[in-house]
Amino acid sequence: MGGFLDAKEVLTRERVKEIFRNKEYSYLEEKVTLLEVQEDSFLVKVSFLLQHKNRMIAIEEKTPLFLQFADFKVEDWGEGVHKVADIE
Repeated sequence: MGGFLDAKEVLTRERVKEIFRNKEYSYLEEKVTLLEVQEDSFLVKVSFLLQHKNRMIAIEEKTPLFLQFADFKVEDWGEGVHKVADIE
């Protein structure tokens, strides 16, 4: 028989994916950390911090990602007010 307070939810990997997918969080922080720049690629680490029912959940990559520079759009924003041109 339950009382006034719910039992503490047990989190599993599947439950965390469900919380993330269904946006059942009240806070989300997305972070990309640039670890290294190589000739034609970036080595980055991606992590998320979310809050669900007053619990903080951290999601972090086990292995950093290599991203090719060619996959990025590069733009010249001059003094930062508006885009000046695309950079080829």
